Amino acid sequence: MTFEDIKEKYSDREPAFPAHLPKPNESDLNDLIKKYNCKFPKSFIDYQLKYCLDVPIGDFSFDGFGWANKELGPNMNLEETLKGYSELEFPNYLTPFRYDNGDYWCFDNRSSESEFPVVIFDHNSNDIESSPNYNWKNFIDWIDKTMENEY
Repeated sequence: MTFEDIKEKYSDREPAFPAHLPKPNESDLNDLIKKYNCKFPKSFIDYQLKYCLDVPIGDFSFDGFGWANKELGPNMNLEETLKGYSELEFPNYLTPFRYDNGDYWCFDNRSSESEFPVVIFDHNSNDIESSPNYNWKNFIDWIDKTMENEY
């Protein structure tokens, strides 16, 4: 599946990023990658920089999703997500991109694939959520499955 497939499949849904806000940008994203020594898959980078104004994500997924623009408020800012995660000294092989109610949606960088799986780091168990319902093949799969579950 591609971003174009998602856009077509959910053509009745609004794009993920509000057009009136300062858009995610490469400079801020690169600064975050350096500052937090993190890895993002190409699909996430492309979504931030190319597709966020065209391709939807579900309303639930939007809440707490981190966007690469330092001008955005704390509930939308990727740096706040990365900073909060790093302060808790959770596993460094996970790179968070979404925060909700103490849990982090992360890329599992242990994968040898270029597109990392998406997992949830559960703050209650202090571990990766083990249910198959909370593990996705990659970022595009996560968008698709969360849209399916929501709509």
